[in-house]
This record gives sequence, C-alpha cells and structure tokens, in this order.
Amino acid sequence: MGWEEEREEERPVGEKWARDPLGAIFFGLILLVVAVVLLLGTQGYVEWGDIWAYFLVGLGLIFWVEALVRFALPAYRRPIFGRLILGLILVAVGAANIYGLADWWPVALIVVALAVVLYGIVRLIRPG
Repeated sequence: MGWEEEREEERPVGEKWARDPLGAIFFGLILLVVAVVLLLGTQGYVEWGDIWAYFLVGLGLIFWVEALVRFALPAYRRPIFGRLILGLILVAVGAANIYGLADWWPVALIVVALAVVLYGIVRLIRPG
C-alpha cells in the first residue's frame, strides 16, 4: 500500500507550471532579455564588452517586476524581499559598469545593507 500511495502523490512536471504560471512567464522574459542584448550586440548598438552589464540590468529589472507582480497577486505570492535585493544589486552593478561608475559600487552595498536592516526591524516590530 505504501508504494501505491507514493505513486498517487507524484505529480507530473507540467503541473508545476500550471500551479505557478508566473514562473514560466518570467523565465521567458529572462530568455527575451538575453536575446535582445545579444541582438543589440550583433547590430553594434552595444559593445561586446558591455553585454553582460546590460544583461545584469535587464535581469535585475525582471526580478523587480516579478516581485511586484507576486506582491500584487495573492494567489501567487511568495517571499519577495530576496528578489528585490538581488534585483537592486544586479541593476546597480550593471548600471555602474555601463555609465562608468564602477567606483560607486560601495554605495549600492550600503543601500542593500540598510534595506536588510530595515527589513529586520520591520519583522521585529511586526512578526509574522
């Protein structure tokens, strides 16, 4: 009986996407950012040495959009703080390299650290 019960609990791989279609949408957006950045590189709009910086900015923006969409849709809500912080780091690093502000990366680190501290304080005041 135990083996049969385990088989009934197994779910098809496609069910994961049916339960959370946002995951598929944002994975598609990430692929789209890769394709657009590569296209801009091949057309000469972006230098090949800067492609990774544009990709980081695009990926960071997608993380922000995903966090906001998940916050707005209770059915697909997940913890979003990590995505927001990771998005901030990616956008800051990418933008710093695009605009030649590589010496400003400590400012981004300070902003992230303050956001983490603020998040901890909010969780301390309002648990759960």
